[in-house]
Amino acid sequence: MPMYRSGRKTFNQVFLSLTRYATVGFSLALALAMNGCATVSHRQDKVAGFPLQTLSVKGKVYFPLVDVCSYLKIECDYDALGRQISLRKADTEVKLLLDSSMILVNGSALDIEEPVVLTENGVAAVPLQFKARVLDRFYCQLPLNEPQESVLPLRIRRVVVDAGHGGHDPGAIGRTGLREKDVNLDIAKRLSSLLRTRGIDVVMTRPIDTFISLEKRADIANRANADLFISVHSNSARTSGLNGFEVYYVSEKMNDVSRALAAAKTASLDFSPGSFYNSSLDLKVTLWDILYTQNRAESIVLAQNICQEANRGIGVKILGVKGARFSVLRGTRIPGVLVEVGFLSHPTEERRLRNGFYRQQVAEALCSGIINYGRQYDLASATYK
Repeated sequence: MPMYRSGRKTFNQVFLSLTRYATVGFSLALALAMNGCATVSHRQDKVAGFPLQTLSVKGKVYFPLVDVCSYLKIECDYDALGRQISLRKADTEVKLLLDSSMILVNGSALDIEEPVVLTENGVAAVPLQFKARVLDRFYCQLPLNEPQESVLPLRIRRVVVDAGHGGHDPGAIGRTGLREKDVNLDIAKRLSSLLRTRGIDVVMTRPIDTFISLEKRADIANRANADLFISVHSNSARTSGLNGFEVYYVSEKMNDVSRALAAAKTASLDFSPGSFYNSSLDLKVTLWDILYTQNRAESIVLAQNICQEANRGIGVKILGVKGARFSVLRGTRIPGVLVEVGFLSHPTEERRLRNGFYRQQVAEALCSGIINYGRQYDLASATYK
């Protein structure tokens, strides 16, 4: 551990003379021990809906952690030797490390982009992102921040988000009674909010707990003039040992010709009335066959990006990208995937899916996967222009 000198005692000497853990007032002890770290300036204005004084650390907005804990009534401990801060309230525990942007929320890693710092006055402070990513979600349940500037390519303008099951159809039910329809809807709502903050229009097949048939879900997707279809589900198995995250696309075993024939008879393509494409059913079938083949390829890429983000963001076991004949995917005429976010039949995954923070992480992984997919195709388009 580095030795910081205050002019009277070293950092180590001060804290070795204290108890190993302190309460919310630990920053006062830090102020006595430290004479210089991050240079700050103070602001009194209200930032991001938080009625607390803010600090400017290297041009970034920070909140004094002691004020945050006092305002939200969060229990706070400090491990001086490990330079680790623990926050606890209700069923959520957050562990912070000074000078690091990586934190743990109920044991799951999360990057808040900017590090937790110790100011020149010895005050521990957390960045603005900490409020948005942790405090708003799990401690004070404030609304999401204002919409962010869109970072997606124009290729993705609208996404249909489908929460599986609903109403009289609960879907899978975990051993402790957690219902799939509730998990699906919560994650779908979180995903929709994340996409909207990035400037993407969202159509939800069911924004409330109601039953929607599979045919109706596909019809909503087809009428929405959307770019992608994301169906959110939770898995189940007869054995409690199975667990993991998997994403499905329309299987190659599907007869695309029969799908194309049905689409050619009922759906329209954007051609002028006098176009020769409108004069032949065979030509329409051929075009729809090509579109379905392309949609499958794009769906696979989307599924791969979602799995990569789930593995990176929540460290879940990835079961992979798989083809299937799910009716809701067969009926959609745009790239789409069905995501199984975890097994309610697995005790650990049911416990995780009951946790709001974990469901938020899942939604963020889905959103990041969509963003990466969009960037990937935008780059490819730019390359071949």
